[in-house]
Amino acid sequence: MRQPEESARPGGSTLEDEAELTRRALNGERTAWNALISRYHRRVVVSLLARGIRVDRAHEIAQETWARLIQQQQKGMLPELRLPNLALTQAAFLAADEARRTRRESLAGPVEELPEAHHPVDPSVSAERRLLSEEQLERAQAALRECSTSAQRVFQLACDGQELPHAEVAARVGLSVQRVRQILCEVRKKLRSALEEEAP
Repeated sequence: MRQPEESARPGGSTLEDEAELTRRALNGERTAWNALISRYHRRVVVSLLARGIRVDRAHEIAQETWARLIQQQQKGMLPELRLPNLALTQAAFLAADEARRTRRESLAGPVEELPEAHHPVDPSVSAERRLLSEEQLERAQAALRECSTSAQRVFQLACDGQELPHAEVAARVGLSVQRVRQILCEVRKKLRSALEEEAP
């Protein structure tokens, strides 16, 4: 599967364009899948970061998410494709499943191995890359902490896999729908800046 370029959604995109890409993806057209992945990959990664997942693992889970969706389409198990909802839900499921598996493995091991088991590291990944990933996660988490409590709550409700409608998020936090959308834009911008920031 092609590595997503994570390009921003073009300002001229329309609902018709989205519907056409979805139709073509459901028909198995790879270029349509690539366009949708490029459009929504970053959002899936950010939703995983909001769950406390490391940057490198968040990207891996996001890649697995798209691979699963494409496999389901190829097997005729994907009657409709509602994005980004479906991708966010799939990613949240994979993250939760991995957390449960890691928890079971850690409980079965010696107590002194618990910290390492809870933070598994791929031995094939260089120390420099692991350090960079940890620094990126720290920057992303710091960016979230800089947001107000209400902004953090809005982001969690909208992007942690529940993918609640903006109207429902607004009702839960006592804000207008317009304000909820504005907050989401602001938080995502902070996270993008944190992830793209050059390491010192």
